[in-house]
Amino acid sequence: MLAFLGGHMHKSGGFTLIELMVTMAVMAVVVMMAAPSFNNMLIKQNMNKSARDLIATFTEAKAKAVLERRIVTVKLKTKCAPEDQPDCWQPSDKAVLKNVALNTVEFRPNGLVNSAADMTFEICNQASGNTSKKVTITRMGTIQLVAEGSCT
Repeated sequence: MLAFLGGHMHKSGGFTLIELMVTMAVMAVVVMMAAPSFNNMLIKQNMNKSARDLIATFTEAKAKAVLERRIVTVKLKTKCAPEDQPDCWQPSDKAVLKNVALNTVEFRPNGLVNSAADMTFEICNQASGNTSKKVTITRMGTIQLVAEGSCT
């Protein structure tokens, strides 16, 4: 038979079925190990996005109140309707707002908040999540992000 092929053995440039199966098995193990970490990263990013969006909504409402010299109310909802925009905030994806005593925040024409005390809003990474971001608004209208906490 070697004579028939001209005395040379030809080796194919492709992969054998065994090599492909081993490669696929290794890839499957790597993907299965990475999937939970990737999911946790996405959940945390949604919580961070919700916190940034809440700060931006409060900041825009405060500026609007001062510029237009009127009271501007921000509504905190689980789902904002188009007619509620732009003075409405809702959490991103699975993030949730915990322990909200108030569902609105009013900014006065002088930039102060219409409240007798400072307010804290806690955004959890999900309904049963364990990490949170806290956004505070002082009576003077200062809006700030507090370090991460635990959502219990």
